[in-house]
Order: sequence, then structure tokens, then C-alpha cells
Amino acid sequence: MQITYDLRSDDDRIVAIQRATLNTPDFGIEQTDGLFGSSEWWGRVNSGALVTHTMRGTITRVYMGSMNDWPMFQLTDDTGTKSEWTREASTREQDALYVVGRAVEVDYVIQRHKPQSWDQGAETKCVLQIRVGD
Repeated sequence: MQITYDLRSDDDRIVAIQRATLNTPDFGIEQTDGLFGSSEWWGRVNSGALVTHTMRGTITRVYMGSMNDWPMFQLTDDTGTKSEWTREASTREQDALYVVGRAVEVDYVIQRHKPQSWDQGAETKCVLQIRVGD
């Protein structure tokens, strides 16, 4: 398996979420586990206090979502359950690894948006890492 995305290396995403969390009332993540992407937050991930979930399966669809402008893929697990994920990649070459039929693993944690946000504090799956088979 090759790592196509690792949140630890995505400084731009971490900074953007931290700014939204700290500077806007309507956007960002609740700080129940520390500030998103901070050393405290990663410490809770590493200790298991902030539980890491892993979805494993096969890429069954690669497409552009939203208004045909958002790279997505569909993961189908062993039970046939389908889930949709953003096709995260650090490079163009890594994006090319998202091919129907390849194995895929997605590690994520559950966080909540702020209660006053557009979704009233709904849960969100924050991707930590994505790995795709060769």
C-alpha cells in the first residue's frame, strides 16, 4: 500500500481549520480534544483517547462530485457497505493511484463542527491518512 495522503504533512489544511476554529463563530471544529492538528490533539490521537477508525475495502468508483469539481472515490468494504471520500493526494502521481479495483484504507477520527455552524455541530470524519494498493 502507498500513502496517498497524510494529515500530518498537510500544514495548509491544519492551519485553515485552526484559523476557522479560533477566529470564526460559524466554522471550525469543537476543541473537545484540543485544537485540531495541535500537539495536544495529536497526543490524544496517538494515545487512543481520540479513537482512530479505519475503513478497508476496494475502490469501486472514481469520480468528480459536488458540482463536478471535487475529486471523490467510493470505497466498498467486505460487507458491501459503500462510503464516499474525498480523493486526497499530496501529488498528481499519487492521485493517479485511485483506480477502480484497488485496495484502499482510510484512517479517520470523528470530530464535531461548532454548534452554531451550518450543520449545527454535526459529526464529521476527519481523515488522518489514506493508503491505496499498488
